[in-house]
Amino acid sequence: MACIRLKENCEFNGESTYRHVNTHLPNYARPRFIRIKSAIELTATFKYRKVQLVEEGFNPAVVKDRLYFLDDKENLYVQMTQDIYNSVKNHVFKL
Repeated sequence: MACIRLKENCEFNGESTYRHVNTHLPNYARPRFIRIKSAIELTATFKYRKVQLVEEGFNPAVVKDRLYFLDDKENLYVQMTQDIYNSVKNHVFKL
C-alpha cells in the first residue's frame, strides 16, 4: 500500500496512475492499494506515522480516507469497496 497526499486542487486519476505505475515500477513494487490522505502525520522526530495505517489495513469499513485498489483486469485503480475487500479476504482476488 502507498499512502499519499495530493497537491492542492488535484484529483486522483486511477487510469493515469495505473499507466505511470505500470511503466515505471516492476510488478513486485506496484502498490496494490493507494490511500489518499489530506495530511501526512509525523512523529516528534519527523518520521511518518505508520503504525495506525498498518493497523487499519485496507478495510473500507475501517479506513475513512479514500482508498483505491489496483485492478489488473481493468488496467486502473478503482475505488475500494466492501465487495472488493471481501473478494481479497476470500482469495477471489490474488495479490
